[in-house]
Amino acid sequence: MPTYNRAHLIVETLDSISKQTYTNWECVIVDDGSTDNSLSVVSQYCDRDPRFTLYQRPSNLVKGANACRNYGFEKSKGTLINWFDSDDYMLPTFLEEKVSVILNGSYDFVMATSVDWDGDKKESPIYKVSNEGKDINAFNFITQHINCITNDFMATRASIAGLRFNENLKSGQEYNFISRYLCATTSGLIIPDILSKRRVHGGSIQWSVSENQAKHLKRYYNRTIENKLHLLTDIAEIGDTSSKTYLVNSLINFSYLLLTEKGGIPYFKDIFKYTKNIKGAECAIHYAIAIFGLRYFGRGYSLFKKAKS
Repeated sequence: MPTYNRAHLIVETLDSISKQTYTNWECVIVDDGSTDNSLSVVSQYCDRDPRFTLYQRPSNLVKGANACRNYGFEKSKGTLINWFDSDDYMLPTFLEEKVSVILNGSYDFVMATSVDWDGDKKESPIYKVSNEGKDINAFNFITQHINCITNDFMATRASIAGLRFNENLKSGQEYNFISRYLCATTSGLIIPDILSKRRVHGGSIQWSVSENQAKHLKRYYNRTIENKLHLLTDIAEIGDTSSKTYLVNSLINFSYLLLTEKGGIPYFKDIFKYTKNIKGAECAIHYAIAIFGLRYFGRGYSLFKKAKS
């Protein structure tokens, strides 16, 4: 569990862990340099219950939740792993149900369901589409036909192996991690049970992303291109052709959207390279000419469509 300046919220989170019906757990908390009294608050839990342990992110590691998640994984001892966010809430059977599914079914992982939560009584679905009846594979996750957030995902330590969170990402961390994970194994089960609540508030990443999407389209398009390019790079050697083609088409599409907002194209050379390698030289040339035409002449949509075809 990474945490940063969550002293006002983490108490409720840690209380929800303390009340789990499954009791054979450890909770590894990694502080990312908090400037409030988070360390003091968490230390009180560690003093009362040895199942809680607190570390501070070493100064040689890059700041951010992903580095804290990776460091916490290295410090953990459990054979089952479930990352969790320090402002969210576990329902009492969160661990029990997941552990039972993995152990009784000999699965590598299980995905449950969370809801968005205002910290009081208001709850709402996180995704508009249901996971029910969908095949579990990397392509379905990358194309978001199936979805889950960090809290939903529990996996065996052995199946995670050398996989780690991409520490260069500021958002979309679980999308990147689970996409790569599913390139290695699909031995898992999706259960429809709502087992946790994701708190939506002014300091949460999902709230920030939503606000930026609505008010700052350039920034949102830039961040989306960056995240999808990171994932494409991460699965370049292990991903299936359909997933990589989808990501290239997404990069082409968001390049067009960014240009319509008068933004420059980040990582143009990388996108051109992947388009050429995955879809062929003709599509890459169409992409390059479309970028030039739309930027300087306000025309090029038809070539973007050809690049995606």
